[in-house]
Amino acid sequence: MEKPRKIIVAGAGLVGSLLAIALKKRGHDVSIFERRSDMRKAGTAAGKSINLIVTAKGVKPLRDLGLWETVRQITSPVTGRTMHSKAGEIAYQPYGKDNTECNHSVSRSELNCLLMDEAEKVGVPIHFNSPLKSIDLKKKIAHFESSAPLSYDLLFGTDGTGSAVRQTMVEALGDKAKYGVEPLGTDYKEMHMPAKDGQYVMDENSLHIWPRGNHMLMGLPNRDGSFTMTLYIPKTWFEDFKNPTAFKNYFEENYQDTIPFMPDFEKEYQANPQGFLGTVRMKPWIYEDQIALLGDSAHAMVPFFGQGMNSGFADVQFLLDQMTEHPNDYQTIFQNYNSVQKAAGDAISDLAQENFVEMCDKVGDEKFLLRKKVEHKLENTFPEHFRSRYGLVTYTLVPYHLVKEVGAIQDEVLDELCRGIQSPENLDLELARKLISQKITPWFEKKSLSPERYRF
Repeated sequence: MEKPRKIIVAGAGLVGSLLAIALKKRGHDVSIFERRSDMRKAGTAAGKSINLIVTAKGVKPLRDLGLWETVRQITSPVTGRTMHSKAGEIAYQPYGKDNTECNHSVSRSELNCLLMDEAEKVGVPIHFNSPLKSIDLKKKIAHFESSAPLSYDLLFGTDGTGSAVRQTMVEALGDKAKYGVEPLGTDYKEMHMPAKDGQYVMDENSLHIWPRGNHMLMGLPNRDGSFTMTLYIPKTWFEDFKNPTAFKNYFEENYQDTIPFMPDFEKEYQANPQGFLGTVRMKPWIYEDQIALLGDSAHAMVPFFGQGMNSGFADVQFLLDQMTEHPNDYQTIFQNYNSVQKAAGDAISDLAQENFVEMCDKVGDEKFLLRKKVEHKLENTFPEHFRSRYGLVTYTLVPYHLVKEVGAIQDEVLDELCRGIQSPENLDLELARKLISQKITPWFEKKSLSPERYRF
């Protein structure tokens, strides 16, 4: 039987709101403190958020909490990615197998508002304009602005990339803490492709990518027929593009086919804020048995695998599972969380950085496209024995660090299968069956990852 605890959640973002809902439903006394004002009242500024996708590891806790059907109503299905070449050629690449699997595109702010509403419905108070000032770790007392000192049993840091909770831990742990931020060197600006007569002007079930080497444009659908367009360019280019003519020339040269559908691209580029992209690395994610970091506070990552939110929701799920398995033993719960989820967070951060290169450059390469088609054929031909790395990350509950591990084995298999062929129709299925049974199946058996365990 779980003993009710007094819990503070620092941060009312996606992960903090979901965590608070789950903990409250388990009978704990939960309060959220948020440094910002209430976005539901203040509204959100344009250009500040990349659209998100919800995938299996994010759906799992939402479904368990009875929220998924509500959340799904504000999402748009995305079944694959469409690549747009500089010459205007289009190539489509399905995500899942049998065209039955899809991602769900959602507005970050709309989802955040929904989760805050749900938190308040179950009785969790949210205190806005309340940044964390300090934590007395010995006495377990947190000091927030505009609030009297508050005692706690457990404190969860879900306060994002600039986490004040994490900073407190770094200072308290001294040399035992390892913290750093790795800039990608590429930043972004968000723009808009409006609907035309209420209709989408491109395939509404695709993530659209205009790969251009070390820069790209990306589009995700919204429910109103529009697309959220995100431009990723080297950080040094932003200074040059303060000159409107220079930016206009660049955009016309690289994304000519979008211009008829983006009437305000010049104005939006100049007006919207420049977003930073980088990876946060932190060790450890816990302080004794009283504080744990989740989501971006522990492992902010670049958005190119679409797993930032999903990995944060997976943090929530892991903690809940541990609380069920080890009721009231927070030393064990936190140690297990730090051990497993830290490895998973590092792995998906690495994979997201790798995927940036893939999306910017490789998706326009014929050899890469062939490899993806071969992967797709293997998934459909051997559905019980082969899942692509992307499929494992996105459509299963296999932990990210294990996906990264088996992904290296899959690369070896794909290298051999793609050697000397020009089309997936030329694939040697008997060789494929042999390599999968010799190299991939034993790995899953060794890790005790049966299809029943990892299927979502």
